[in-house]
Amino acid sequence: MGNIFDIINVPLGYLFRFIFLVVQNYGWTLVLFTVITKAILLPLSVKQQKSMSKMQAIQPKLAELQKKYQYDKEKLNQETMKLYQTNKVNPMGGCLPLLIQFPLLIGLYNIIRCPLTYVIQLGKHGLPALQEVIDVLTPLGLQVGNVINEIPIAKFMSEHFSEVVEKLPSLAGAQTINFNFLGLDLSATPSLSVLSPLLIIPVVAGLSTFLTSWLTQKMNGTAKTSTQDNPAGSTMQMMNYIFPFMTVFFAFSLPAGLGLYWTISNIVQLIQQIILNKYFTAKMAENASQKEHYRERENKRRKK
Repeated sequence: MGNIFDIINVPLGYLFRFIFLVVQNYGWTLVLFTVITKAILLPLSVKQQKSMSKMQAIQPKLAELQKKYQYDKEKLNQETMKLYQTNKVNPMGGCLPLLIQFPLLIGLYNIIRCPLTYVIQLGKHGLPALQEVIDVLTPLGLQVGNVINEIPIAKFMSEHFSEVVEKLPSLAGAQTINFNFLGLDLSATPSLSVLSPLLIIPVVAGLSTFLTSWLTQKMNGTAKTSTQDNPAGSTMQMMNYIFPFMTVFFAFSLPAGLGLYWTISNIVQLIQQIILNKYFTAKMAENASQKEHYRERENKRRKK
């Protein structure tokens, strides 16, 4: 395979392959695979959400400091660091889990766009290599400039499987991939030139990306910060609009299976964030109540 991410791709590829062999449908495999990988990454998501909840809790105090020391940046930085230390908040705490998840997300993307390599596993188990299959499919009408995206090749192979097996008998026992999902062909690329139900996928992918980004900012306390008080917050607000457009663009440029993956991933993350935010908000309120109760008891004890 020769991919630098194979240390991640290969084990996740076996997971994807196992699910596919059970359900025998690419769409449902995507759904289950996304949910399972999100569950695997849950500890990192919990850590990230906990950090975001702490940041959200100190936003009113941070806003007061920004207003009080708006003309003294050095003093503002000093007081801000004191506020972080007092409340045991790491401003980068929400970024570290994201950095750890990044190579995993690239691995997931590689697996989904390369089903012949990681699901069918051409070149292994006595199966012919991918290039051998391409060489057989090309005279049959396959047009492929590169093999970065294997989904169209897998679709074409399924349609001409008997002809391929005649040339490559070792492929006879291999699985073919069913890309039909709820009436949608996930191997096809959505296009504005053709009215098709596939157009739903880019729209929902973009909308779910916007909702996820917006909710993240709201929970992190940056959704209502002004440009003057918080340039980083305004940058995040700008990205809140750029990312959905980028998602829609890529969803129109790549097979619908990838757009479906982004949509499912966003929906699962959205649900996950709402649940975790409610949990940590309630937990912090409970802790604050306990501290206040403790202070009241101490004050009463001292008065006696």
